[in-house]
Amino acid sequence: DTSPDAPRFRLKHNPYELNLDGRHFRFWEVPSIASMGFLRKIRAKWQLKKSYKNLHKGDGVYLLLYCMRGPSAPSALPRDYKYFTGIVSSTSRVPIALVVNGLEGSLNTMDDWWTKNKRGLEHVGMHFSKHVCITSLPDHPSTLRSRQAVRSLICDRHNL
Repeated sequence: DTSPDAPRFRLKHNPYELNLDGRHFRFWEVPSIASMGFLRKIRAKWQLKKSYKNLHKGDGVYLLLYCMRGPSAPSALPRDYKYFTGIVSSTSRVPIALVVNGLEGSLNTMDDWWTKNKRGLEHVGMHFSKHVCITSLPDHPSTLRSRQAVRSLICDRHNL
């Protein structure tokens, strides 16, 4: 549970099942660990490492979607990124794609966010195989395009 009301010390891993273009996918949501206290963070890291190793041994890991809320990047992002990618790359070479949400009113187009912020992310060590800048607002004119962009990102893993 990654809701704001959930206890901050538990990393509960529940799968989300989804069929896209006739293919079955299982997603695991993992919250940021940046806001946790020192001891809770150590425990959460241990739980995450153990869970990832079990996932890798089981169905395998196909793609890491690193999701963040725009338009500004919190300072905790590089720490979370380095930790999560360190776990993933220790077991296999899994592509990492960025999904930036919440860009509806920030720039001329949502994709301008990437143009403006790509260098800054790379400067702090955050590198991505691919990215999409989206909205999840139900009535926004770009919602359909956003859904298609995320679907393509997931289904076209070979192009990452």
